[in-house]
Amino acid sequence: MASESEFRIDGDTRMQFTSVTLTESQIKDLEHFGILEMNDDLGYSAPNVRTIDQAKIDLRKLKQLLYQYQLLSSVASRVETEILEFFRESEGRTHTTAELAEAIDRPKSSVSRSLGRLVEKDQLDKVQDGVYRSI
Repeated sequence: MASESEFRIDGDTRMQFTSVTLTESQIKDLEHFGILEMNDDLGYSAPNVRTIDQAKIDLRKLKQLLYQYQLLSSVASRVETEILEFFRESEGRTHTTAELAEAIDRPKSSVSRSLGRLVEKDQLDKVQDGVYRSI
């Protein structure tokens, strides 16, 4: 029997979500990971806003992505995670230590140490002193 924190989903299960706001980047990421599949016939209700009438969500792939995020959180410091999230969300691929410190509101010294660890872990490339690029 499933516990109160578990639920079962089968072919007859239907879910409905209230309004959710996702950026284009977030939608593309969810599609890239195979979590979200939407039809191409999407209505637009305002500039840069679209209404999605129907979407398929692969819960197995979502669970896998959540596991990977939990694993990252367990092996990386919060500052490292914030830096990686900033690189993922930013349009520019190269950033300075000062830009990152300001963006995530952390001391420059903490950001510098974390950047060094991320380079050692092959998560970022060091372009030159104080300049880093996502891989």
